[in-house]
Amino acid sequence: MKIVIKVGTQSILSNDGTPFEPILLHLIEQIITLKKDSHQVVLVSSGAVASGRKAASQILGRQYGFSIGEKQVLASLGQYELMHVYASMLKKHNMLASQLLLTKQDFQTRQHYLNISRLLHEILLHKNIVPIINENDSVAIKELMFTDNDELAGLIAAMMNADKLIILSNVEGVYTKHPNEIGAELISTISPNSGGPKISAIKSLNGRGGMISKLGTAHKMSGLGITTHIVSINNPLVVMRILKEESIGTTILPSKKKSNIKRWIAYSEKKTGSITINSCLVDIIKENKRIVSILPVGIEKCTGDFKRGDLIKILTPSNEEIGIGLAKYDANQLNEYIGHSSKPEFIHYDHLHIF
Repeated sequence: MKIVIKVGTQSILSNDGTPFEPILLHLIEQIITLKKDSHQVVLVSSGAVASGRKAASQILGRQYGFSIGEKQVLASLGQYELMHVYASMLKKHNMLASQLLLTKQDFQTRQHYLNISRLLHEILLHKNIVPIINENDSVAIKELMFTDNDELAGLIAAMMNADKLIILSNVEGVYTKHPNEIGAELISTISPNSGGPKISAIKSLNGRGGMISKLGTAHKMSGLGITTHIVSINNPLVVMRILKEESIGTTILPSKKKSNIKRWIAYSEKKTGSITINSCLVDIIKENKRIVSILPVGIEKCTGDFKRGDLIKILTPSNEEIGIGLAKYDANQLNEYIGHSSKPEFIHYDHLHIF
């Protein structure tokens, strides 16, 4: 089984950046057990900036983190500190930690995407190596930063075609409202196309994410055929219990699996242009009863100077974005074909992702 486990800053570090070592050790022990049972496991871990803040306070005697530059310094200091904790724990079990620091820009082109995928594949062939991934906060451009590591974990899970994405939090799961409010109930299961529960945004103190982000990632995973679990890291043997299908936390169920190219399209944000399709085609797509490719006869207009192989947004007449696809020819050619029947398809079904 392919498993991606994501842990947030507040789940593994105190407010001053001190690691919760018993919790981390318990997590590492579970990962080692999974590896010995021939499961492929990737750990996505936050906590670099908070770890750096502790190191700066102890060694340099000052508080960093008030400017972008200072936060980058904290990330560069803290990533080493964080990996040192993981590496030390793994070495006691004759295991090695493999560090991958990524930015959103690394996923923008198909070539870069496949390069990361190849590296992960090679690492996961080794039973004695655990890949540990974090966003490269020290060099990430603000405009291209991940919303948080939930988004990064989702990208990795999609890339691996994972069976499970396990998001370990300091909250038991998804509630009908803020868990501290009277009458809040834990939602044990969310099915595909349910629209999702109405929940409050529960922001972490040190992280950038919250329950809204986790649920958003989980719904994306569902659309790609990947099961997501949102659960508290404080539950004993939490990962092992999930694999035994014990009812714990919140499980977001998957729909059918998507191909590798569709998973990349679903998560890619670099779109060169857009097409507006007519209402008849919109209705057919939303019915979801048959396989549909996008033909020029169903397109009303296009924007952007896109080329063959570029990613294109698919819009309704009311300007609602309902999908993404890979262009089979350029904008000039499409402008000649728009509205005409018996013209070659513009986006093939195999290269089309509908939200």
